[in-house]
Amino acid sequence: MYFIGELTGSSPDMKISLYKWNAKFFVKFETADLEQVYKISEMDASEDTVKEIIDDVFIKKVIKRFHEMYEDIGELL
Repeated sequence: MYFIGELTGSSPDMKISLYKWNAKFFVKFETADLEQVYKISEMDASEDTVKEIIDDVFIKKVIKRFHEMYEDIGELL
């Protein structure tokens, strides 16, 4: 897997990284304990397009999912 770079929107609480592998872009969102990965085919988007679509609106949705994921694991432990 080839690391392209860290994307705008990363913070001390969440890292956003872009990778390329097997004709797909992987956008990885990481917190200290959890991660979400979105796969986007090169047939559907260019590297620049991927960088553009990871905007504030999308990032807010990712953060909301992280909160839900933390709640889910909290219920189990």
